[in-house]
Amino acid sequence: MSKNSSEKKGIITRLWLSMIEVSDVTTALRFYNGILELPIALEAGKFNHAEVGPNEPFAKIGLHGTGKKNRRKRRTGIVFETNDIYSLCNRLKDRGVRFTLEPTKMPWGGIVADFLDPDHNELEVVQDPNHYQREY
Repeated sequence: MSKNSSEKKGIITRLWLSMIEVSDVTTALRFYNGILELPIALEAGKFNHAEVGPNEPFAKIGLHGTGKKNRRKRRTGIVFETNDIYSLCNRLKDRGVRFTLEPTKMPWGGIVADFLDPDHNELEVVQDPNHYQREY
């Protein structure tokens, strides 16, 4: 955000992060950093919190430890993008990731797959290079 004095004040400037609850931050980091290979942006053990995400700005996932294990699937609304969904899904399956939806071509044109983290938080990955060029 520039320091231009003509810039409008009091507006939403970005999406900072999307927060999900996990039972244990250390276990969650083994999944999000170790398996999904998302860089760790912040570890705040004192607050039972960490943030992971690609090295581009404003694209982070907050992991908040609750100490309680979730036993049921919980939709997060978090959607990752990939350039090769089949290679990614095969690599994640080889690492023991459980899929709730195998890569599936959607009526709108993209290919989608859904999978679970260790706390049953459901995440989605999409391959759709023409998403913003297509007429809907």
